[in-house]
Amino acid sequence: MSSGLAAEFEDVFEGRPDELERRARRLQSTADAISRAADALRDLVDDQRSRATEAVEDSAAEASAGLRRARQRYGGTATALTTYAVELGPIQATARAAVQDADFHQARSVRLQGDLDELNNSITRAEAEGSPTDVLYEQLWAAQSGAAHSAGQVEEARRTLNRARQDIWDAADRAIDAIETAIEHGADSWGDNWDQFWEGVGEFFDLVGEWASHVLSAVVDGLQELLSSLVSALVVAAMLLIGLLVVGLVFVGFGVVGLLVLAAVLAIALLALALGEMSGEPQRVSGAHQKPKPGDDALEARDYQGLMTDLSEQDDQGEDALTQIRVVAIRDADGTVISWRVQLPSTQNWDPFNTDGGLNDARTDAMLSIFPGVPTQYEQAVWDAMTEAGVFESEAPIMFTGWSLGGMMAGELATNPRVADRVQSVFTAGSAIDKHYSDMPPHVRVTQINNGIDPVHTLEFLGLDPIDYVRFDNDWQTYRPLTWPTHDAAMYGAEAERYLPEPRPGDEIFFAQEGADSYEDVYIAEYTRGS
Repeated sequence: MSSGLAAEFEDVFEGRPDELERRARRLQSTADAISRAADALRDLVDDQRSRATEAVEDSAAEASAGLRRARQRYGGTATALTTYAVELGPIQATARAAVQDADFHQARSVRLQGDLDELNNSITRAEAEGSPTDVLYEQLWAAQSGAAHSAGQVEEARRTLNRARQDIWDAADRAIDAIETAIEHGADSWGDNWDQFWEGVGEFFDLVGEWASHVLSAVVDGLQELLSSLVSALVVAAMLLIGLLVVGLVFVGFGVVGLLVLAAVLAIALLALALGEMSGEPQRVSGAHQKPKPGDDALEARDYQGLMTDLSEQDDQGEDALTQIRVVAIRDADGTVISWRVQLPSTQNWDPFNTDGGLNDARTDAMLSIFPGVPTQYEQAVWDAMTEAGVFESEAPIMFTGWSLGGMMAGELATNPRVADRVQSVFTAGSAIDKHYSDMPPHVRVTQINNGIDPVHTLEFLGLDPIDYVRFDNDWQTYRPLTWPTHDAAMYGAEAERYLPEPRPGDEIFFAQEGADSYEDVYIAEYTRGS
């Protein structure tokens, strides 16, 4: 299965019920053979009573008892595994049907979203020309209804897969309990419980080990990410509640007039921000290449944690006075550029009236959240740095990366038609980029890590459409830790290492390789706000 939902619920399809059942039958055959051996020894004991020494009788009886205990362990384990395999097959069949249904409705939802865009454009043209719009509105409502239905079917498939996952956990728990009972029954010691039993079932140990490493780790991570998602939803709800309380206090204190005045002030302030961004140009303070020697590990990022270290260093070097942008050319041993990595800093200047400090300030935060698509001075600076570094003199693929505000800018740039055919990867942490899901070119690998108690990645505001919530693109991967501190580069670097100790397949090209195979050529540019 290649769909995103199948990948998200990969653990549901782990395990091979047919093979498991075959191995369980082999265990049962072993148990039957042990039983026959125990019977033969018991007959030997009975026969020896009249003509053998007491020592021979005692030894045979002890061996027979030991074989009977082993038979109970093998037989009990075989029964438990057979039952588990029989339950697992239908659960997986139901899950596969749910994935197929979800894939159909996801494709339909995407198609209907395109129809909605075309219909909205047609209605706008018809109204401008004074043409009838009744039929167009009927088609629009039908498309909206169909999209809503498909979205509902996708969510139903997700619920089905969650139930399947729970059913598998329950079946596994029952099997484990039965196996524990079998290996404990009649045991002489802990060593007898464990060592002797597993020595006789090596193949089953391999199967259980595989199941434990893949399924149980997926279960733990899945539970943590589910909890993180719920916490994120609570964070959003709390922010909305605070906003409503503020509006309520204004209404109680000043009435409708007060609300209108507040709305007018906010609208004027936001309009002033937008006009200020569009009228000013960033000022480049410095720009220079930093070319490490091939294989100079101290200056090269090898993975996503290394990226987070670089981004944190950019924040520290720019602070609130400068915006440091790094454009990294990955060159092969011959010096040819094989990829570009554009690294963008987070918010460092929190002065809402900043006029000559860093571009990565609270004003840019507000613009990207409330006016996505409106060019900011920060964005202009990135294009300038990319031009100076030579990005547009090359056809090499591009990765945009950043955390917090830097990640928001990365998502904004990756959807720009200027580079849409060259962007192959986006890596962000604690950044609000979900609004770009439906606009992101389908071939782009997006990797985002969002801490559940971090409110920053929830600050999408305008631009987040219903289709952005539906995730069936296996290239868009979101990891949701639940950890402390809330919003911190080092924390996100550690989580990146935990989830992805190696770059995702396809992302290796954006990192210099060990030794002299490839190296980084870093262009560092620094900017301030201009009027």
